Amino acid sequence: MITLAHSMKENDITTSFYRFIQIVDTNQLKIDLTNFCQGNAIIGTIVIAEEGVNGSVSGENAAIKALLSYIKKRLNIEEIIINSAASAIPTFKRLKVKVRKEIVSIGLTNVKPELNTGIHVSGDEWNDLLNNPDVLVIDTRNNYEIDVGTFKTAVRANTKNFREFPGQIQELLEDDREKPIAMFCTGGIRCEKASAHLLELGHKRVFQLKGGILSYLQDSTKKYSMWEGDCFVFDDRVAVDANLEPADYEKCHGCRRPLSPHDRRLKEYEYGISCHNCIDSLDDSRRAALMERNHQTQLSEVRAAKALNQTRKLL
Repeated sequence: MITLAHSMKENDITTSFYRFIQIVDTNQLKIDLTNFCQGNAIIGTIVIAEEGVNGSVSGENAAIKALLSYIKKRLNIEEIIINSAASAIPTFKRLKVKVRKEIVSIGLTNVKPELNTGIHVSGDEWNDLLNNPDVLVIDTRNNYEIDVGTFKTAVRANTKNFREFPGQIQELLEDDREKPIAMFCTGGIRCEKASAHLLELGHKRVFQLKGGILSYLQDSTKKYSMWEGDCFVFDDRVAVDANLEPADYEKCHGCRRPLSPHDRRLKEYEYGISCHNCIDSLDDSRRAALMERNHQTQLSEVRAAKALNQTRKLL
């Protein structure tokens, strides 16, 4: 894990990407991507597995484009699914490149998205699916993400994490294998696995939103958008609005849940410690650790402010 001093510049972007493809030299790829990102001041998280690569990173626009080109050349592929947006605030603090068993964890060995997935549809085609009463539209994300925002007519898989999806989805599925099913997630990667799983179960008409919610919001106008609320993201922005600008959410340090302005006004909320979701579940040791972490963070911010003032005086 490498920490880099970083503040967002005017030409910086945040980009998420993924590709399911067989990778045999995962450890060497970790070294190569780490070296490339360090050499180009790119921060964020990249996950590598034998099934593919998944990342969310930020840096100068040219550096991110160079990284994506490098990955395509390194893996000998022509296409990689990406979502990019500018951000006025830093989205990551450091660089982390990891090797894991899965790039998105569903816990099933027979799911092979690199071989077979649902039909990718554009935003316009997606709206048609949302408006079709015969289509079962499933939000494959976790409950805490869905609480921030979702599509009209969508039903939730009712999961706390994606590994619960195969078990929870059984309650929504019907015996009719011809019934059309449409699924979506933040950037598309979970739907790749979810649709591959449903095809493995024998469902014939499975669709997924290409590029996920982020691509939909980027390409859709408010007039035709069927999105309601904001979209949770897995970085320091916590959530983005329909314009892909940072929304007014904070992340609880106790349970990592997104907190709206309303949530932060509740009496159970204590900055840096807990919220209404976790106040009753924190034991004394966990609470003490969070209080100490919050104290150290505040001291660090004070020291940084003093250093900045001294620098300004010298100037």
